[in-house]
Amino acid sequence: MNNRHRLLALVFLALAACTRRETPAAPQPEAGPVFIISIDTLRSDHLPVYGFRGGSTPAIDRFRGDAVLFQRAFSHCPQTLPSHASMLTGLLPPDHGVRDNLGYVLREEIPTLPALLKEQGYATGAAVSTHVLRRSTGISHGFDFYDDEIDNATANASTSAERNGDRTREALEHWLDQTSGDRVFGFLHLYEPHTPYHPPAEYANLPTKYDGEIAYADAIVGRFLDYLRKRGWYDRALIVVMSDHGEGLGDHGEDEHGILLYREAIQVPLLIKLPNGERHGATVGETVGLTDVAPTILARLGMQTPAAMRGANALSLAAGTDRTIFSETYFPRLHFGWHELTSLADQRFHLIAGKGRELYDDAADPRETRDVSDENRRVLAAMSAALQTIDLKFAAPSAVDPEDQRKLAALGYVGSTVGTGTDLPDPRGRVHVVRMLLDAMRSFEAGQNAKTLATLDAIIRDNPNMIDAWALRARTYRRQGDNAKAFEALKSAMQRFPNDPSIALALADLMFQTGDYEGAKQHAQLAIQGNATLAYEALAHMALERGNMDEAAQDAALALKESPSRTATLRLLADIRKRQEHWDDQLSLLDRAASEIETRHLAPVEDLHFDRGEALLHLQRGPESEEAFATETRLFPKNLKAWGSLALVRAAKGDPKAAKTTLQEMLRENPTPAAARVAMETFEAMGDRASAAEVRKGTK
Repeated sequence: MNNRHRLLALVFLALAACTRRETPAAPQPEAGPVFIISIDTLRSDHLPVYGFRGGSTPAIDRFRGDAVLFQRAFSHCPQTLPSHASMLTGLLPPDHGVRDNLGYVLREEIPTLPALLKEQGYATGAAVSTHVLRRSTGISHGFDFYDDEIDNATANASTSAERNGDRTREALEHWLDQTSGDRVFGFLHLYEPHTPYHPPAEYANLPTKYDGEIAYADAIVGRFLDYLRKRGWYDRALIVVMSDHGEGLGDHGEDEHGILLYREAIQVPLLIKLPNGERHGATVGETVGLTDVAPTILARLGMQTPAAMRGANALSLAAGTDRTIFSETYFPRLHFGWHELTSLADQRFHLIAGKGRELYDDAADPRETRDVSDENRRVLAAMSAALQTIDLKFAAPSAVDPEDQRKLAALGYVGSTVGTGTDLPDPRGRVHVVRMLLDAMRSFEAGQNAKTLATLDAIIRDNPNMIDAWALRARTYRRQGDNAKAFEALKSAMQRFPNDPSIALALADLMFQTGDYEGAKQHAQLAIQGNATLAYEALAHMALERGNMDEAAQDAALALKESPSRTATLRLLADIRKRQEHWDDQLSLLDRAASEIETRHLAPVEDLHFDRGEALLHLQRGPESEEAFATETRLFPKNLKAWGSLALVRAAKGDPKAAKTTLQEMLRENPTPAAARVAMETFEAMGDRASAAEVRKGTK
């Protein structure tokens, strides 16, 4: 065989391994319980069951004795949303189309594991711990129950983007308590050990906070598995414990994940427990990917696997099967204007390609410290050729909601540009810039303006195509009161990114605040093509500030046409209708917003039900207004005006005792001078001077 024929044979074998679907022995249908536990950001080499000596995971250690452990499992993307999309669909990112945590939605027509199980009579439920997996991303398709509520106890950005995993466990168990039978599928997602690392005190004695968070996640897993045992499901169930991606921890210069594709970012734990202890304690050494999870479950249940699924039944791989697993990250390109990376991993080698190519021998060098391209040129050529045959099918993201971007930035997903062209920088030489940008953001949050600007200047000097750096520079100058320098920063960004709506809208806001209404309007209109919803909202706000109600209503209606289910837009138009005294329209819009929040399990919005109560009062629908004000006080017990209105409504219907009880409850919930003032004013309005005097006396 000549060299050309040998090379073609290698390419053929690599391609065949990339798509091979082993034909399993005909499984016996076992429609028993199925559970997936996904521990976000857990690299496999930080688990004792994978040989790590510095951690503490007794629950997973015990589970491993009942399960099949996959030694070499890979994620297809080091980001939460794309990776979970691959796990639930059996498709690679180029096929399901979700390439990042922001700006992409999983299409409803793509079959998912929960949807396929639901067709077979399964009850399907999920509880997730991060805003990244919010139902609006489409990842909830096929679930009867999908709990994505996030803790909102504080105003801290990171806490409004994630939920304590133990609360997530409780939410899923509450749903499971209402189910019966064995046709049940539960998906539990834990966000520990994702940044920021804040393990509870009892888990903080491990070598790193990251390992402390892993220990806490393990405790949650243990509680959930104990729950399954109590329900009598554990022995009969198929249970998967896995992670969506790993964490850099500085191994190749990246502290977190998303930018690089080294093993620490994409090699993940995967353990599958089969019913009745089958194959317990077994180990599979063949290379697998997260696209194999759904086909494996379906095959085990005796259900047909859709032809489009790229994964295989990981439990029936023939010994020695040399498969090739594809991974990608467009995070560098989408967030920093750097080159994307792709990779292929087989049983021994790992190829990473971007502006250049790196080849690692994972058998000899598991930490991937030495590029072995020179001594393995044929392997490099074959794997490179196989990688080039994969149709990446990249499409730019859709417009991003600034609130989503804010929440994800708090979790480390910074940056907001789309790199274009072919001469993009190699991210492997610039990953340190991410650390610098995060430092600048932390300095900004701490009010350290000089430190923030110094860091941003260093970033922009070497990386002038980072939108976030320019935008943060402008925000810092605005906070200092230096609008001229803020304007200069935004104009510089606008010259570099003329089509970026976020910069145009930031300029529009600055111009409006400094009195240049026409300039503000022009820049808001420039943003319409890139983000029509936010552009029309900005125009509506400006018209509202200037008292032009008709123009404001027209722009808000255009924004709502673009995003009919956006609660912020519904509330904006409702506020305009309120000022126009169109109470029926106001109430209808607020009711729509309340319905969206309930059906999509969004976080409650302060004043929404208070505004509903006022609109209902204007429409002389007293009992309904009382209910609305009561709902507001239940959701937001610090909303003093809602308490006062609730008391007045109850007094007006002839129940002064209930009114007084309401105000007393308000004072218990809010033992503050402001609450006392509201109570005194409300008692005076009710004609109850004695109670007002009693409150006044108690405040002295």
